[in-house]
Amino acid sequence: MSKLYIIPKDIGNIDDISIRIKKSLEGCDFIVCEDTRVTGTFIKKLGIEKKEYISFTEYDQVRKTPMIISKIKNGEICGLLSDSGMPLVSDPGFYLVREAIKEDIKIIPLPGPVAFITALVGSGLPTDSFTFYGFLPKKKGKKEKKLKEALSRIETSIFYESPYRIEETLKDIYSIDPKRNVVVARELTKTFEEFIRGSVEDVLKKDWVKKGEMVLIIEGDKNGK
Repeated sequence: MSKLYIIPKDIGNIDDISIRIKKSLEGCDFIVCEDTRVTGTFIKKLGIEKKEYISFTEYDQVRKTPMIISKIKNGEICGLLSDSGMPLVSDPGFYLVREAIKEDIKIIPLPGPVAFITALVGSGLPTDSFTFYGFLPKKKGKKEKKLKEALSRIETSIFYESPYRIEETLKDIYSIDPKRNVVVARELTKTFEEFIRGSVEDVLKKDWVKKGEMVLIIEGDKNGK
């Protein structure tokens, strides 16, 4: 049966890669990925023989999907890999998976590293109910609307954010609710992993390095219903 593996990459620490992930990559005939150079380096570090790599982004996914599906249906085993963490989570891949299902291709998702879950369980904020939004909109009006929506919820809200925009985003939250508890998790699983916790007012006052991949976690509205 034709197969498409959804394969998670580490989010910074290659030691988090499971035996099953490595075996699955070894068994792939070709790998669909965001950046072929990043993937090539990753495969080399794992000691796996070089594969055929096909770059796949949100800009060319519609054009390339028929070719990828054709290769799979001709008997080649495909692995879908993102640059970091789990494919499809704020990364390309949904379109390919949906079209592959239409062609009766077996989808095999492998469990593995996910940045927002790792951040959530280390945040100290409630984990029983949460909403993951992905990246915030870049346009000011849409961003403000999304933050107000998140701040009105009773469950924990989670966003991915750029180190270049994190301070501005924290200030936006401050303007809505300066006492709301937030957590910024940065450089997860890496040498300089850090959790910055407290009210948004306190976090803005703290001295911390605004570099690296970041996850922003916002406490739910305690006064909400």
